Amino acid sequence: MIFVGRENEASHIIRELQQGNNVVLGGKYGIGRTSLIKYLASTFLNEWRIVFIDFSKTPGKMSEKLMKELGISMRFKKTGKKMGYKSMRYRIANVEAPKRKKTVIVFDNIAKLTPQKIIFLRHLILENHFQFIAIVENFLPANDLMLLKTQLFPTETFSLHYLKDEEVISFIRLHSGKYHLSWSDAYIHSLAALTGGYPLGIIEMIKNKKKGGVKNDG
Repeated sequence: MIFVGRENEASHIIRELQQGNNVVLGGKYGIGRTSLIKYLASTFLNEWRIVFIDFSKTPGKMSEKLMKELGISMRFKKTGKKMGYKSMRYRIANVEAPKRKKTVIVFDNIAKLTPQKIIFLRHLILENHFQFIAIVENFLPANDLMLLKTQLFPTETFSLHYLKDEEVISFIRLHSGKYHLSWSDAYIHSLAALTGGYPLGIIEMIKNKKKGGVKNDG
């Protein structure tokens, strides 16, 4: 994974997790919220077990995903029958926590809180076996955001902004080297000036340049 910038945000998120707090991460679509957390997950695997869950799914589907990621059987021992949603939710909430690693559940794509999802969250939070990172959409209603923070208390909120010019240049330079594009420094600077520091725009631009077969425009 090629990842640059966000040093301040990364260090702040790490500090909050180490202190036992939860994190709410906001920002514009494509700004790099999920990429940042995936980078942290790959960098700090020895300290935490990080599980990504798509919050746009139903509580039942999220429970199935969590059961799979946590290595919990979805079937009852005595009958062999598959568990229903409430049984899975109970089993997840009461799972024995690893001795060395704290499990951090990352809820991605949080755009709306429904009563069913609030109940789902409360059950997971109740036994204090997990920490949470909530990646929220910037159109999440203010009341929902406040309710989410209340559920995840103690929590710290961060919002990602556009990358700095030098970070964009480093990002493009790394891609140029990785894919042997031989882009000159002047060309990289010119590309960086076009992106406005928007990570998704940078990635799309690089993809288009690679497809176009541009090797050097210096």
